[in-house]
Amino acid sequence: MASGARFSRLFDEWDHDADITMVELGENEPHEPPEPQRAHHSPTNSSDGLERFETTGTDRDSNDLSRRRTLPSFDDTSTRSLLHRESLSVAKAAYSDDRKSSQSYLSVSGETRQRTGIRDNIQQLWHKKSVLSARSASTFDGNFAHGKPGLWYKQMLADRSLRSMAAFTAVCAVIMLIITLSYIGDFANRINLKTTSVGGKDGESCGSMEQKNVAVHLFINIAATMILGCSNTYQQLVTSLKVDEIRWVLSKRGDSKVGTNSPWAINHKREGKTKAWLAWLLLIGTSLPVHFLANSVIGPSFYIHMPTNITYTFDNNTKGGYYSDPDTGCWTALRANAYILPKQMTQLNQDYNAEELGNSTTYRSVNVKYAAVCEPLKGTADIETALKEAVVSQGRLEKYANGNCSSQSVICLLSDPMPKQCRMNVRMQASFILTGCLFIKAIYMIVLNVRARHRTKHNCLTYGDVIVASVLDPSLKIKNECMLNSGDGWREKVEHTCHKHCKDPVRSMTGDNIGHCQKCKKFNKSDKAADLPHPSIAIKYKRSLLSNLGSTAIVQMIILMFISVIMISVSIMIAVSMSGLTSDYHHYCPTRADTIYSDYDCTVPVSWYLKDRFGTWGGFSSSASLGALPSDSLSSEFIAFAVSNGAQFLYSLLYLLLIYNLSLISMENEWGAWEEKRRRPRCTLVRGKQFEQSYFLQLPSKVLLPLMAYAALMHWLLGQAISTTETIFTDPEHKIEHSTYFVTYAAYPIFISTILMIAMTAVCWWAFTFTREGFIPQMYGSIRACCASTAELEDFAYEGIQWGDLGMGEKFRHAGFTSDEPSKILPAELYAGREKME
Repeated sequence: MASGARFSRLFDEWDHDADITMVELGENEPHEPPEPQRAHHSPTNSSDGLERFETTGTDRDSNDLSRRRTLPSFDDTSTRSLLHRESLSVAKAAYSDDRKSSQSYLSVSGETRQRTGIRDNIQQLWHKKSVLSARSASTFDGNFAHGKPGLWYKQMLADRSLRSMAAFTAVCAVIMLIITLSYIGDFANRINLKTTSVGGKDGESCGSMEQKNVAVHLFINIAATMILGCSNTYQQLVTSLKVDEIRWVLSKRGDSKVGTNSPWAINHKREGKTKAWLAWLLLIGTSLPVHFLANSVIGPSFYIHMPTNITYTFDNNTKGGYYSDPDTGCWTALRANAYILPKQMTQLNQDYNAEELGNSTTYRSVNVKYAAVCEPLKGTADIETALKEAVVSQGRLEKYANGNCSSQSVICLLSDPMPKQCRMNVRMQASFILTGCLFIKAIYMIVLNVRARHRTKHNCLTYGDVIVASVLDPSLKIKNECMLNSGDGWREKVEHTCHKHCKDPVRSMTGDNIGHCQKCKKFNKSDKAADLPHPSIAIKYKRSLLSNLGSTAIVQMIILMFISVIMISVSIMIAVSMSGLTSDYHHYCPTRADTIYSDYDCTVPVSWYLKDRFGTWGGFSSSASLGALPSDSLSSEFIAFAVSNGAQFLYSLLYLLLIYNLSLISMENEWGAWEEKRRRPRCTLVRGKQFEQSYFLQLPSKVLLPLMAYAALMHWLLGQAISTTETIFTDPEHKIEHSTYFVTYAAYPIFISTILMIAMTAVCWWAFTFTREGFIPQMYGSIRACCASTAELEDFAYEGIQWGDLGMGEKFRHAGFTSDEPSKILPAELYAGREKME
């Protein structure tokens, strides 16, 4: 309580202190005198400022503007002229690759200045304050951030990255277009109109097809992961704030995040919200089908023909099944010498085992056994006549009959089974959607890059962009605030409009944001970036990242643990079932001899039963069937797509949360290093030796590449763990074809993906609970923290900038970025931002 009363008195004293003045944005700007008059005045105390530096004759004779030559003077008019020339120097230095620019405004020549004491710090701070009160106009004219001609060499890393992503998406779109056009003829002439699965040639060996399937699906998952990464980057471009919106969002909202692709950042924009939301929805809408359909657009199918060799055997004892559906192909073989594929799958010969995945194959020959009553009818009709001899009762086909001969007197025995054949199919339903989405996405990216040529870069994609923009535009700087690791918060200025509740004109002393009374809040106009003093004591305290990342990290951890528990449960169930099957097998087959009362064929190894019931490594020939979907249905085909890609789709949503949180963690880790060592800011607005462009956006290569590899591996494993496999029965000669999708799963991919999910959950817990100890404020993408840290920063050095103690002001010590050598933070000292003077 005593501490709170102490700070309350301090706030009141600062607000009424004549020595503390606040420069309002756009107000109290001094009028510029004519050019001759500015030239007549000279800085009277510039020599005093130069005495604080170690200078040489070479430095004094240099014609370039170094940091020594850009010290602000007391004269406001001459300062504005000098700053105007400085901004032009920045424009030239930022894009210049010539080594002669090393003595420009952004360069550092000579040794780094060391701070020598409180007196010099106060004197330097006094000199800089006179400049700040005069330099209230924006110097961000964008001349330094214009695009360069050419496609690659002269472009910044941001441009090259964005163009590479657009080119990669365009290549994927063209590949999909080529695939679609290659099979468009087969699609138009397909036999089965109730499916869009088509293939350009007859079946081939399933053994060789299995290897092709693994390679194709692995490539598709890698490409899909990269497309998602490209889309995330362009989403960040859409959601990022522009330079001229920073001050506005700080004033209206107090803070905003930079460096993420969160769509809620769009609501922080001053203008163009509708356009940004539409662009974001376009990117999301064209990305979701990539992960919802990519795993099903190409895949093999079991391919089964009807037998072509027909033999006949007279057997007067032949009797067919009376309660089963008749074998249509067998009746047409008797009557028309052609074993055809029936139009209903229930009328297919039971030897095909059509209801069990992988148990069907192509037979070369069929033997037709018939009774004596059918002898006169053998080969005496065509197929259409034979099919018209169907006997239907209550809408159900009972049999085929002609006189005393019926299908119950005919039996067909299939023989000469062929090795299983497969065909690589393209699902045109998925192909059309993917091609359209990729082309829309690619066109959007290409148009965006074309329009950005020769234009000013103004999107803040990294917190380094905010730092650079704040230095070049002093109006973006947040002054008078504490820049220590002491919690979030700021003071806001409230302008009140009196109304009927206002009986006392004196403002309430219980808070800055109340106005006169609690009922007055809706009549207040607040400025959350008014540069009011906000001091705090320098202490170190630890707070885990999870407590700072907010609801997204909590939601992600809950989802990760929930999914991990489910996957562990499923894995345990499968493992227990596999153990039980093995135990039963060894119980009934101790010597693999006595199989009379056994449910197992003891001549077959136990591994065969395990593969048949639980699958192995996945794929169309190494998976176990869970059940079949209705045949010849477009809705069944779409459900098959959803099943095959459902797990990957859910993981993609989780991957978006992972990217968001890891970006914040990476930023915070990079930000905290400024307190320990000098570094160059990483930004996309400018380039030069003073800035870092080692990688694009937030995640470094050592994090991004393993993360994408892990994501691609997880997508592939989940695709193998649960999928759908198609079986095609075809009779192209008679224009009949059937398609059935089976839902399948495989044990080993489930086990491995479970282990990887547990590892991902553990790594996230470790990352989110990491605690950073230091005095530098926790940032996590905070634009306000960046703008407040640059209140004392005026230039950039080649060796970088550093955060630390900037010396003692009139009342408080300062902390922030500097190109000089900062001091260490003094524990238990009272810190606040720079105080301004009249």
